[in-house]
Amino acid sequence: MSKWSDCILYPENMEFPKARPIPWIAKLDDIDGLACSYSIHWNMPFDAKDQPVPKPGCRIVGHPPHMHKENELIFMIGNDPGNTADLGAEVEVCLGPEMERFVITKSCCLQIPANTPHGFYHVNKCWRPWMFIQVQEANPRTEKFLWEYLTPEEIASIPEKAMQFWVDVGYEK
Repeated sequence: MSKWSDCILYPENMEFPKARPIPWIAKLDDIDGLACSYSIHWNMPFDAKDQPVPKPGCRIVGHPPHMHKENELIFMIGNDPGNTADLGAEVEVCLGPEMERFVITKSCCLQIPANTPHGFYHVNKCWRPWMFIQVQEANPRTEKFLWEYLTPEEIASIPEKAMQFWVDVGYEK
């Protein structure tokens, strides 16, 4: 056994959130020696007709609005070697205190400065697998949810088992 073998982490040797059935590759946080927090997973194709339809005046929440004490990078990378710019999906994300809406269909990197509100991350359509990579410049990761950005109907639309993940971490009350 090599002295470096512990540096190779495989999904089957890692723990992932149980209520989020997505194909994780890695989720590294609060590990001694790491300067950042990392999350990497695949997004798989799905039939858009199976997606929830928002009520009038509401958005599909996905990951609720939040912010972090540190900078965050989110890479969305398509897997078509013939067209690396094509994400293979349509992803909605909102940025800034005004929750400006962006619809992303190309491979990209989101650069989110510390304490910048962002959220409503939601995959609207996905016709080809693509990779999601998140890097936060802190360990452990921090997160503060901005429930005031949501209507009561939007909060009520979040599945109860997902709510256990949407808690403040690293912010004083």
